[in-house]
Amino acid sequence: MFHLQIDDLIEGIRNGDRKKIARAITLVEDPSLSQQSRDLMSRLWPLTGRARVIGITGPPGVGKSTLIGAMAERLSQRGRAVAILAIDASSPFSGGTLLGNRIRMQPVLAKSGVYMRSLANRGVNGGMARSAWAASSILDVAGNDYIIIETVGAGQADLDVVNIADTVCVVLAPGLGDQIQAIKSGIMEIGDIFVVNKKDREGSYMAIKDIEDALAMTPRSGWNPPVVATEALSGDGIDELLERIEEHRKYFSSSSDEKARKFRNQVRVAMEDELRAIVGGILSSKEEYIERMYGQSDPYSVARELIEDALKNSVKELQR
Repeated sequence: MFHLQIDDLIEGIRNGDRKKIARAITLVEDPSLSQQSRDLMSRLWPLTGRARVIGITGPPGVGKSTLIGAMAERLSQRGRAVAILAIDASSPFSGGTLLGNRIRMQPVLAKSGVYMRSLANRGVNGGMARSAWAASSILDVAGNDYIIIETVGAGQADLDVVNIADTVCVVLAPGLGDQIQAIKSGIMEIGDIFVVNKKDREGSYMAIKDIEDALAMTPRSGWNPPVVATEALSGDGIDELLERIEEHRKYFSSSSDEKARKFRNQVRVAMEDELRAIVGGILSSKEEYIERMYGQSDPYSVARELIEDALKNSVKELQR
């Protein structure tokens, strides 16, 4: 499927060629093309680091997609190049996904020229897709000023976005009540900014107070997360949210500890993605081992032998 030379693909990405960008993201999504993906990402790695990555996470139904659309439109109006990565839940059986985020955001995408790509999470825990880091790196090299990543939206489990995003916005809504207490030990700890969307609804004041109370009980050092009230459909509060994001950017830029933390997280995510790809290749032959060792051994010993054989084969490949 991919006959383009890596040089040609990288040149197209750097020039903002959307067809080349789309092909590159498809390349890093396809596990059967892992070697080409490695070649591409190793070449792109030194070119990354320009874009500001904003993570949008929170429980389902709080209006994350609408909020992202409003943010992208406002940033585009200010002359900023914006790209969106929307992580959609995929079926554990077919692997397919509805890609509903693309449908909800289509009006603003058409008006503002914002590039959007939906990624199926393919059963990956943590609210992200396995290829999210690579895709965001491609969009970074493509010259985008902002990359907005929307997690699946599973609530407390959506924590992996902190490993990719410079600024994490946790979106909640009036009426959550006890849900805030239920998720505070997880998602409340990763937010740099908290957003109460749908502020026109009854109970918005209490929602803000609940979040502020929860934050007061969460140990922090350095940055104190603000709480911003928005109404994404009307655009009310979007400017204030973008101002808080800019304030966090300045804080992040001035903090050597934050920069070091981000770099370590990025390297760890990239290495874990590569290790998963390698292990995935190893496990592709597990059925053969199960059949061969049926009734002769336990699954723990089979797994160990599978890994040992795979490591021996890897060493042989490196010695050629």
